[in-house]
Amino acid sequence: TRGGYLLPKNMKDRCRFDILEIVAWICALVALSPAILWLSRGLVQSGQLREAMIIMVSALLVLAVEYGVKPHRPRFSKSALAWLCGAYAMFFCAQFMGVWGALAILAALSMAIVAAGLACFDKPRYVYAAGGAFYAFTLLSFAIKLIDFPLRVWAGLLASKILSIFDKTSVILAGGGSYPQIELQVDGNTYLVGSECNGLGIISSCFILSVLMAIFLKGLPVWKRFLVPAAAVIFAYLANSMRIAAIIATATYFDKSRYDLIHEFWGYLFFALALISVWMMFGKGGEKVSKSTRNN
Repeated sequence: TRGGYLLPKNMKDRCRFDILEIVAWICALVALSPAILWLSRGLVQSGQLREAMIIMVSALLVLAVEYGVKPHRPRFSKSALAWLCGAYAMFFCAQFMGVWGALAILAALSMAIVAAGLACFDKPRYVYAAGGAFYAFTLLSFAIKLIDFPLRVWAGLLASKILSIFDKTSVILAGGGSYPQIELQVDGNTYLVGSECNGLGIISSCFILSVLMAIFLKGLPVWKRFLVPAAAVIFAYLANSMRIAAIIATATYFDKSRYDLIHEFWGYLFFALALISVWMMFGKGGEKVSKSTRNN
């Protein structure tokens, strides 16, 4: 009863279903809280991951403004229920997948975010793009320690070849220890190729941005949806190697006290150029399909 009056049966069922919705969301939040905390620690510890997250959120805000995406009062639709059930299924399957279970839990978290997005937004394509970009972000967070050293080696080797074009004598040096060091010796001066030189900031930001756009834009050919993210990673790797070469080539003409300034200048310049280039990769296709995308 409510105020002394009996509630209609359909209203009772609706109230009961609302309670079940709330319980389902709370259980999902509790079950996935370890993954959320793990990602939060990764963001605190890695400036490169923070940059990628900022780029992803910024791109989502720009798309929301450009295409009129607005939130509404949460409604637990059938599609939202399906994605939430999928998140639960993925979470329970992770218990039997061994080391790969971590990836399944991250997928479950992304699916739960898609479910929440479908409950709060009327444009499914926007929600799917956000979920796909977030899962790409979680994969990079998972792999950051595994790919750090190889990326530094490859970036140093390519930077050395670029410098040789300008008659710079360069040698790659490797040091041992618990945290292997890579150094680039150019014309007798030694430069450390540290973690910030692995290019993960540029690579992850370009990759996440390309995944977001590949899923969001309607009417793009399938080959472009797969090709552009792969091309974005390769392009970002080349941009990072050119950044290292530009830093070292410029630093040889200045005092060591100016090195940090040179490092920041070329870093932000190549970072911006890489992001703009990836965005422009979708420019032509985006113009053709923007009208149809606005209606979905």
